[in-house]
Amino acid sequence: MGRNSGSNRGTKDGGGDFKGKITNVGPLVEMTDPQMYKATKQAISRYHAVLGVRQREVKLADFPGAYGVHVTANGASKAVYLNRSHFNQGAKSVSRAHSDNYTSGWSTRTNKPIAHTVTHELAHATWNEHLTGANQRAAGKEIRSLYRSWMRDKKKSGYGKYARTNVSEFWAETVTKAVHGKADKLNLPKRKRLLSSSNSMEKLRCGVLPMSSKNTSQVLSTKPRHVWMNTPMITTLGMTL
Repeated sequence: MGRNSGSNRGTKDGGGDFKGKITNVGPLVEMTDPQMYKATKQAISRYHAVLGVRQREVKLADFPGAYGVHVTANGASKAVYLNRSHFNQGAKSVSRAHSDNYTSGWSTRTNKPIAHTVTHELAHATWNEHLTGANQRAAGKEIRSLYRSWMRDKKKSGYGKYARTNVSEFWAETVTKAVHGKADKLNLPKRKRLLSSSNSMEKLRCGVLPMSSKNTSQVLSTKPRHVWMNTPMITTLGMTL
């Protein structure tokens, strides 16, 4: 989102940048539910372990219309913000909200709905179209190619409508499924390739996860598809983010 003369940007939200105001920023330890705090920390650790990418600034904050927001500043990842009111509802409510989005076909189904938002936003922090580093730009070419192929494949299933919003949301939802989803021909068997490829991992960051299709300006009508996470791009994005 262009918040400061275009230098600070959030992820695409249904085709447009997040335009809300982010306030009351604080550490994750301010979560009121210990189970939610533990699950969030575990999700962050899991992402770091699988992808080898670290985004140190993950905070609670107040903002409208989204579960989570990633902010890019001056072409680099700045921070991930998690919606304080949503996460303070507690682990059961957060898990149920994402499970409902799986059922509706809006979000891409995973085995760990409670971890969906933070994993999705960390994926944005790894790559997004607003990042301007050489590695991110190089990875973008591969990611866009995968996105085009995925959109053309009529046989895929299991991915939510939000993944089709744009290439950044495709990336974030695909990575979320690769980290927490059910094994399929796209992600689990190919994850090592994704992590060991030498051409892409140093190039990633972006994002906003809307609360549901009702919170976005664009609801796509095509059927959900199933992504193959054979992305040969993650390693280059990886260890220096």
